[in-house]
Amino acid sequence: MGRKIHILTEEVSNQIAAGEIIERPASVLKELIENSIDAGATQIDVETRSGGISWIKVKDDGCGMCKEDAFLCLERHATSKIVSLSDFSRLTTYGFRGEAIPAIASVAKFSLATQEKGTSKGIVIEVHGGKIVQVNETGGLEGTTVAVSSLFFNVPARLKFLKSPRTELLHLQKQLIFSALSHPEIGIRYDHSPGGKGCWEKGEDFWKRISSVFGETWAKELLWIEKEGKGFRIFGAISKPGVGRPTREDMFFFVNKRPVESKSFSLAVIDAYRNSLMKGLYPLCVLFVEVSPEEIDVNVHPTKKEVRFKREYAFRNFVSQVVLDGLKFQGISVPSSFFFEKKELNLPTLPTTDTAHSGESCLSFVNESLSGEDLFTNYSSSHPKENQETNNPFEYKIVGLFSSLYIAVEIKEGILLIDQHAAHERVLFEKMIEQFHASQKQAQKLLTPILITLSATEAEILSNSLSLFEDLGFEIRSFGISSFLLESVPTGIKRTDYEMFLREVLLELVELERHKKTARLYWQRDIALSVCKKAVKSGDLLTREEQEKLVRDLFLCKFPHTCPHGRPTWIKIEFKELEKQFGRIGVQGCEMKGKIL
Repeated sequence: MGRKIHILTEEVSNQIAAGEIIERPASVLKELIENSIDAGATQIDVETRSGGISWIKVKDDGCGMCKEDAFLCLERHATSKIVSLSDFSRLTTYGFRGEAIPAIASVAKFSLATQEKGTSKGIVIEVHGGKIVQVNETGGLEGTTVAVSSLFFNVPARLKFLKSPRTELLHLQKQLIFSALSHPEIGIRYDHSPGGKGCWEKGEDFWKRISSVFGETWAKELLWIEKEGKGFRIFGAISKPGVGRPTREDMFFFVNKRPVESKSFSLAVIDAYRNSLMKGLYPLCVLFVEVSPEEIDVNVHPTKKEVRFKREYAFRNFVSQVVLDGLKFQGISVPSSFFFEKKELNLPTLPTTDTAHSGESCLSFVNESLSGEDLFTNYSSSHPKENQETNNPFEYKIVGLFSSLYIAVEIKEGILLIDQHAAHERVLFEKMIEQFHASQKQAQKLLTPILITLSATEAEILSNSLSLFEDLGFEIRSFGISSFLLESVPTGIKRTDYEMFLREVLLELVELERHKKTARLYWQRDIALSVCKKAVKSGDLLTREEQEKLVRDLFLCKFPHTCPHGRPTWIKIEFKELEKQFGRIGVQGCEMKGKIL
């Protein structure tokens, strides 16, 4: 006979709930700080020992609790945040389920000291493993103080899965950072033993809090963005083009001030940086989204760290576009090998009007072999020269090409060193993307169609993406089960190995399919990136006319500062830096006039 069904004891059910809500000491800290914020605290003090494993104390100056509420908060599903189901659509607080405090108290030695504002007496309650062991009334308290010690002392299976105190401390500190960023108006003091002390002053504005949390250097690499639309408001800071980290650890997201983990949020931001960061790097960001509580579901995960949007697609597109707009025409920070230190480069200001980038002046695709053909097809030949000149964003003069790679350009403030390969990739890439969006099928017919036989996988991928290739200027017709006829290619491509070229593009798409990245946007960009492999290379000797055209077309790009892979297209050496290096600053009669001799 099978086992009979029975109701779990309160002790067991509380420990099960704790297993879902309390993963590690940082989970305890999160719940306690959120309770303090919900209580209206303006100052929160945190003490921890051994990474929070042996001791966590959180003290606040919030409203405090009366004796009855202090006991009630130890009961599961006792909360002041909601009353009915309809309250879920109007949630503005962090907590609402009434599970965190009893869950913590069931797996640790727990102490609650609280006094309601305007009263003369408070209460102290001691709980060990979910059982109340001592109650005292006292006076002179302010707000609420919660101490949690010996976490998981009665659940050894959970205790052994905790990491070292050092690792747990890192999680504690990240949780503190989330809290500090979401509420810069609240002061937070912390004392980790071991681990050091620190504080963030109350009443700070956003940028002051960013600087105090991460430091001035981190803050200087950020840009402010803000926009409202489609039922969302987004604001915060993102890193400049070219500035990234090898992990996602410096990406902080908040929805209605709640720290969240959201794939839609992070992927939208990463996607916006696809052409502004090198592969393998992730942007720095502290981004906030405000949205009606009815538009989101925060009750997805027991720890409330995940959030779902009703209009997921609209949200992701909105975030990606706002970040993309914020990145346009911004300077980048790159190391200067000339002066052996990292400097913030103030790159020339570029035009922001739609006419600044019409796509009418772009380089064509070029033959890698440089066999004497005209490498640069002039897309702007039908437009007056004077119109091109008025579009130049600033005065410049090409000095020349050196090392068969870098074009030296003199501007008012100094010298730009332009990487011809990165610059050409940027020009080609933007031409392809613009052509894709506008569906301008600028194609050239081949004299003789080329029969291409593919593998089953390649054939399937190509069959599913024929419209994408057509938008880019390719004309491909099915010719059997796994065979195709290539009849047209994008205007300007001058090659003879079209079949190899097409296979290279397909290889990119096969990899995307293998990794389930089949969205149209990914395909579009990876096709264009494959085509950009045909840009001029290091060692290709460009004529002066070709150099001038490349520089002009680069300056007309929407994102001229980086190539599609995120590498900088140029670096800037200011004349004042040269003056420093040559010791000319402060020497009378030796002022540099900003001219190349």
